[in-house]
Amino acid sequence: MDRAAIRDGAEAAPPAFRMSRDECGVIMEGGYAPGTFAVLLVEDVPVQMMAAASALQDAGLRVVEAPTVEAATSALGADAELRVIVADIDLDGEPLTGLTLAKAVAARWPDLAVLIISGVIMPETDAMPAGARFLQKPFEPEALVDAVRSLVEARDAGRLAPDGSITD
Repeated sequence: MDRAAIRDGAEAAPPAFRMSRDECGVIMEGGYAPGTFAVLLVEDVPVQMMAAASALQDAGLRVVEAPTVEAATSALGADAELRVIVADIDLDGEPLTGLTLAKAVAARWPDLAVLIISGVIMPETDAMPAGARFLQKPFEPEALVDAVRSLVEARDAGRLAPDGSITD
């Protein structure tokens, strides 16, 4: 079932009562508070994945963890509740970088906000998808939460410029 069909009510169970495991092992859970949203977190380093997921969950956001590009694309196709993707650029052992994944996501799912993270590479603005923002590692948990929330709020309000800056 595609994201639009799920959004339009084709899914029988409401989001708060769904739980599924896709073929790549990604767990998608409902039960998050109203007014929050779901985040797809693409990170291949387990300890960094745990820290980032914990920060986002502590802020009341639902997190779908994807340690690989395959798991990320599977989650994107299966979870219509996703509002933002947070992708690490350097994904060891993957055929694509997180930046390449972010560009593909922006093209195929233009309704998703994109936050790119890295402690190794600092991409040029024109190398990122339109409207994407960048957060350099290491970062405090609050910085990640603030970056995700401000990105989604700016995108929803139509205040996100193509270079990722937020306009007034």
